Amino acid sequence: MIRVIKSGFLSTVQDMGRAGYTDIGLTHSGAMDEFSYLLANALLGDKEKACVEITFGNFEFEAMRDFSAAVCGIDGEIEINSQKYKINRTFKLKKGDIVKIKPLKKGNFVYFCVKNGFDAKKKYGSCSVSVREKILEPLKDGDVLNLKAPEVIPNRYSKLSVDVPDVLELRIVLGHQKDLFNTEEFFKSEFELKSINRQGAVLKGGVKPEKGDIISEGISFGTVQVPASGDPIVLLKEHQTIGGYPKIGNVLPVDCFRLSQFRRGKIRFKEIDLESAKKEVIEFYSFFKKLRFSFVEMYH
Repeated sequence: MIRVIKSGFLSTVQDMGRAGYTDIGLTHSGAMDEFSYLLANALLGDKEKACVEITFGNFEFEAMRDFSAAVCGIDGEIEINSQKYKINRTFKLKKGDIVKIKPLKKGNFVYFCVKNGFDAKKKYGSCSVSVREKILEPLKDGDVLNLKAPEVIPNRYSKLSVDVPDVLELRIVLGHQKDLFNTEEFFKSEFELKSINRQGAVLKGGVKPEKGDIISEGISFGTVQVPASGDPIVLLKEHQTIGGYPKIGNVLPVDCFRLSQFRRGKIRFKEIDLESAKKEVIEFYSFFKKLRFSFVEMYH
């Protein structure tokens, strides 16, 4: 188990989220940056175990027994008993170790996973905390998190990290409401990130729909809503389940993970057809499955 000494700005237990509950108004939730989350799990040889998603870093805990852990994100630094290390690797922790995940200089999230996962409470089929919907609770100073089956394994390192350039390109599949927009102008436009949280990213732009409002209907992860202001909203992991703004299309999940780590800068959209989008998503998850199996073989 671990004892949380400093919980930081917002630290929550997350997994792949809860599926099958949008009909009762529950959002999917789950890890914002699945690239970093899956990488941390793969380094440990695990499949999608519950982890701690740490917003902006500044998280500190005490290891209360021996176990292996991984911390992954864009970039960052971790201290174990004042000894500094880079992230995107695994660590062998011993009982009594004091671990500090330093404030992040790049990106918004890092993922702290333990071998075989945390023994976290589930609700609606998932360990994922949703602050907006008050499902489960964020971590606070003094909390104790149990481990399912603590294990120490050989250390592994990765040169991989999610790619977030200064000008972020988001691939989008146009939807059936695309005719409400000047799509040529949309793809020529350059947007700025106005604000971002677990619900969505608001961009500063000027591509206004022909109709300001529509009858509310279902929406999903990656949906791009455009209100009358012309400022697009890219919906992320804690999006609402229905919306009444026109929707120009859906951003690829892979690109939403990159967007979740974006702090500031320019954003452009690029059209991608549905079949190519499906292929990208399949290849993304296949890559991490193969990576995980490669590490499992090394451990055994």
